[in-house]
Amino acid sequence: MAEDFMFSDKDELVFHIYKRLNNPTLSKVQKSLYFLWAYYSGTYGNVDKSEETDFGQTNYPANLFKPEFEAWKYGPVDDKVYAKQKNGFYLKDKWKEYQPKNSEEVEVVSFINDLLSQINKVNDFGLVNRSHEDESWSKPFKRAHGEPHAHMDPDEIRKEYAKVVD
Repeated sequence: MAEDFMFSDKDELVFHIYKRLNNPTLSKVQKSLYFLWAYYSGTYGNVDKSEETDFGQTNYPANLFKPEFEAWKYGPVDDKVYAKQKNGFYLKDKWKEYQPKNSEEVEVVSFINDLLSQINKVNDFGLVNRSHEDESWSKPFKRAHGEPHAHMDPDEIRKEYAKVVD
């Protein structure tokens, strides 16, 4: 586990997502990445280790992976992952579940799988509509004034989701 990222290689998580989803469309995989990063950053990535809590002794990385989201018409997209999706990089014979290496990773993979099981039950446009509720998507999208892609600030996503899970 890298110090700042649970997944220093984002592709490991993308392959895990593909393996866990029943119908891994481009959109569903993209929204899965976004919601996984957002909820992780608002929970495990936001643990105050100075507080006397059950989580104070844990060593969760601040980020699930390096966030590189853009606000597109149909919600948040990681353009680099999208390009790989379009170029056929994530072939079905490469899909595999991530194998945790320590107790923190076991906990995080359980969190990932729980969230993916919820995402699995929602269709693509349900996920698009849900992502459109987030100010961390809507503000940059509106500021882009019709441009197809606008950078999303990871700190804004983290702040928004820290409130959601509070």
